[in-house]
Amino acid sequence: MNNYDFFQYMLYVLGSISLVVLIILFVKAIITLKKVDKLVDDLTEKSKKVDGAFNAIDKVTDAVSKVNDKFIAMLFNGIVGISKKVKKNKEKEDDEDE
Repeated sequence: MNNYDFFQYMLYVLGSISLVVLIILFVKAIITLKKVDKLVDDLTEKSKKVDGAFNAIDKVTDAVSKVNDKFIAMLFNGIVGISKKVKKNKEKEDDEDE
């Protein structure tokens, strides 16, 4: 057995070992990906449940915002109306003084 044959057998052995190690790594990667997929599915399901609560909160917030906007509009219109009345009263007083 010469050096060429020895190195050839060593390469076959190392290649076989590398192939076995790669197969084991791929199997472990597949198992890990299955676990990750299961976790993602679980999180998706839980987020759908929580999404309903957030939609309800969003609707309530929108309703409160609309009520608040209407209240502010009424308040502003009331202030504008009062200021117009005060202005008219001042104009009448000025006209009477003349």
